[in-house]
Amino acid sequence: MTELKSHENNIAKFEFDVAYDDFKKATDTVYKRNKKRYRIDGFRPGHVPRRVLEKMYGPEIFYDDAIQIVFPEPYEKAVEELGLEVIDQPSVDLDDIEEGKDITFKVEVETKPHPVLGNYDELVIEEVSEEVTDEDIKSELDRQLEENARLVEITDRPVKADDKVNIDFDGYLDGERFEGGKAEDYDLVIGSNTFITGFEDQIIGHEVGDKFDVNVTFPEDYQAQEFQGKDAKFVVELNSITEKQLPELDDEFAKDISEYDTLEELKDNLREKLADDKKEYAQNMRENQAVEALVEKSEVSAPASLVNREIDYELQNLDQRLQGMGLTLSQYIELTGMDINQIRDQYKAQSEARVKANLVIDEVALKENIEVNDEEKEKELQETAKNYGIDDLEKFKEIFAKNVSDDTLVENIKRRKAVELLASKAKALPHEEYHKFVEENSNEESEEVKED
Repeated sequence: MTELKSHENNIAKFEFDVAYDDFKKATDTVYKRNKKRYRIDGFRPGHVPRRVLEKMYGPEIFYDDAIQIVFPEPYEKAVEELGLEVIDQPSVDLDDIEEGKDITFKVEVETKPHPVLGNYDELVIEEVSEEVTDEDIKSELDRQLEENARLVEITDRPVKADDKVNIDFDGYLDGERFEGGKAEDYDLVIGSNTFITGFEDQIIGHEVGDKFDVNVTFPEDYQAQEFQGKDAKFVVELNSITEKQLPELDDEFAKDISEYDTLEELKDNLREKLADDKKEYAQNMRENQAVEALVEKSEVSAPASLVNREIDYELQNLDQRLQGMGLTLSQYIELTGMDINQIRDQYKAQSEARVKANLVIDEVALKENIEVNDEEKEKELQETAKNYGIDDLEKFKEIFAKNVSDDTLVENIKRRKAVELLASKAKALPHEEYHKFVEENSNEESEEVKED
């Protein structure tokens, strides 16, 4: 049996033994695995006797690698035996290794904290409407008009707001060109606020073929410190102007973009689709609000190890998005003038919030004895495959099993069921009532703090 020495402040300390004979076999494995790398004068490469190596460097030459061989299996067994939910890599210590003596591993490892939940039978959230309004329909139609707009080249007037221009530009700082300040055939929508404040405004009024100066001042909080508060000049050449022309919103438009013959039929179809979307959106909002409300009512902290894991996940997503744009993370860092730590800091607050939310949700699932059956797992896999557009379910299952553990699948389902439970228990108040409730409770908390 593994001996649990202590488990305080989410740090578990325990010990287990590894037989010396097992450790000795591991050192043999290390020697055989690496013997081709050893080089000593007088011996052919790969044929240096073990006793010679141990005489020159001591038997410790094999210990580190041997520990990596013998440690994982009994460690995992000990964690399972003690019922620990570890969330970080263990810290390991051991006494001097002696011939013939079993090796005692002394382990410290951080475990998952269990928050003190507030009363989730008294959660209050803001009511979320599922109604599809005429304004919703108009917004969707406007979006589709935008998607189907034509870009028409303009040659008989100067640039105005909302035009798309193509420009060459060359930037100067203190009279010298600066890296990243030059581009050719750059497309820019006037009013998009893509560039530094004032840049786009100074293009308005110019005509195709014009070459002119644009003078701007970098903001004091600009990401690249060397540019902060500095005046810069850009030499700009206007290559072309295009404007967006929207189609007429009529029956012909409906025929062009859909299977319907009239605009009214298209509107009816949009109303149905938006009703489904709004229902899903409203449910998601209720669930998010319920979780946030419970986090506020609970005593919960976010361990740095879990926060860093979330940040790592966000960085992976960022890297994938950048790859889709033809950029690497290193190039992004260079372009933004930020280092990796600054980028990580940008994700810290949302990662902490997500960790707290997950810990609270997991605790609800534990308290409510939420279980997952095989039918629910099967349904989850079917839905996931459908979302990814995969028809071959069995092939998907095979790939999924190789990349995602069954425990993770179960955890995700448990969390969803717990969140649905919280949302179903929450009392939804209309906008004004909800904000009055929040204000009153905030005042009460302030008074309690003053009294303390």
